Amino acid sequence: MRSNELAIQLQGIHKTYPGRTGSPPVHALRSIDLAVGNGAIFCILGPNGAGKTTLISVLSGLLYPDAGKGYVCGLDIFGDRRKIRGLVNFASGHANLPDNFSVDETLNYFGMLYGLPKRERLRKGDQLTEFFELEHYRKIPFNHLSTGLKQRLALAKSLLNDPRVLFLDEPTVGLDPKVTLLIRERLRLLNQERQTTIILTTHQMDEAEQMSERIGFLKEGRFMRIASAEELKRSIRFQEQVTISGRNLAAAGEQLQNICGASCSTVTQQRISCRIDSRQKQLQPILQALVQSGAFIEDIAITQATLGDVFVALAEQSDSD
Repeated sequence: MRSNELAIQLQGIHKTYPGRTGSPPVHALRSIDLAVGNGAIFCILGPNGAGKTTLISVLSGLLYPDAGKGYVCGLDIFGDRRKIRGLVNFASGHANLPDNFSVDETLNYFGMLYGLPKRERLRKGDQLTEFFELEHYRKIPFNHLSTGLKQRLALAKSLLNDPRVLFLDEPTVGLDPKVTLLIRERLRLLNQERQTTIILTTHQMDEAEQMSERIGFLKEGRFMRIASAEELKRSIRFQEQVTISGRNLAAAGEQLQNICGASCSTVTQQRISCRIDSRQKQLQPILQALVQSGAFIEDIAITQATLGDVFVALAEQSDSD
């Protein structure tokens, strides 16, 4: 059943590509279920070849799935592909626009392709060049722009039709930190002010964690997990790193080795480093052993699981796991 509160709703989506001569078929998408609310920012993570590009092509009306059903902005992905393409847009981190068109000419050209009247094209061009801080580059051809400016222009182009759903494929790849922060800030502002639904793919874990409300980890055409960044980190069994600094710490070395679930790799007079299964179970016995041995503790640091750890763990996880 379609819901007015959902920008994207998929159920049982399959897509298979024929194999090359003598090769088996490639199952790009396998029974994909997905629901994304209007105005949400949803990130898709996954290794290369996981099916991210195929999924976005299905969602943007560029590709028919082989089976399943789905809706984008309440429109059927089988019967309403033309209408869907009018309500969505796409920008890639590897911007590829006409080389000899200036910033103004690029926005005017794509505005015509999107069917905007001349006055509207000019208004949108002014608005978007200001929004992405492109005012000083309006007459410069695309092939003379820096990588960061090309990315900003590609994003400006993708907003000409005021899309309800914006698909972004690694929008900040290869950019310096200053430009990256600018683009992320503009995307958050776009999402907050216009309630634009954003579907983001990235290999930058900080971008996924900072930008997204929910993250889906795609592997071999299946979503293995869909959750918030914090929920994903809690879902993976990960040994935390405990580092303790102080004086006379080595006196407790033997007792530490006998604590179940703790594995100490460094034990010196000034520093102890251990991997623990659970801070609730192992941290207190470690501290008790140190205090009882006469150690003086100056600092305790605990390193938690990161989204990068989750990515590696899920990428290596088998279906049976």
